[in-house]
Amino acid sequence: MIQKGKGQYSKLGKCGAFLEFCGPELYESLPSPRILNTHNRFDWLPEKVRTYKNKIIFTTRNPKDVAVSLYNHQINLPEVYNYYGEFPDWFELFLAGKVDCGEYLSYHLEWLQALQENPDHPILVIRYEECIQDFPGHIRKMADFIESPLTEEQLEDIAMSINFKAMKKHYEALPTSKLIRKGQVGDWKNWLTSDQSAVLDKRSEKLRGTIFEPKFEV
Repeated sequence: MIQKGKGQYSKLGKCGAFLEFCGPELYESLPSPRILNTHNRFDWLPEKVRTYKNKIIFTTRNPKDVAVSLYNHQINLPEVYNYYGEFPDWFELFLAGKVDCGEYLSYHLEWLQALQENPDHPILVIRYEECIQDFPGHIRKMADFIESPLTEEQLEDIAMSINFKAMKKHYEALPTSKLIRKGQVGDWKNWLTSDQSAVLDKRSEKLRGTIFEPKFEV
């Protein structure tokens, strides 16, 4: 939307430019400049990403809401994951890193290392919780980062098109509608026990003072 300068959803869809799902022959056929998406670690990205220092926007979210969101993602896609367990059992898999992308802390520590070792690679880190607080400000930040300036009217149009209510309505007739759940910060309080919460607090200590230090509320 930022590239186009208007709040129009892409006809391509997420998987059409999702590195884990499509091969090079597909994403290399897309018109440049390409917008690709991935959950990969820095070292797993195509070599040309690092060679040409392609711009990366990294979105991070606190581990408690990630756990709840990822559980619902997996439980709502039985045809992909074939998982039907309850959250307490799944949470142990999350702690052990036996889920998509592995263990949360090690994933973020690897990206932190990548940031430190590649200071000249343009990487913009966006916190999910801060986006919720200031949608327009973060749209502007991303637009500036990818050098696609927006007018105030364009920014407002995009912000209205991507708020959670509008997005849920857009996808309501599509199979992916079941994956558009709440988009809230702090829903973990309805899921995690005090012990589960404490475990993630303890693990998060290693990220304290870094750009990935979790925010559990807005």
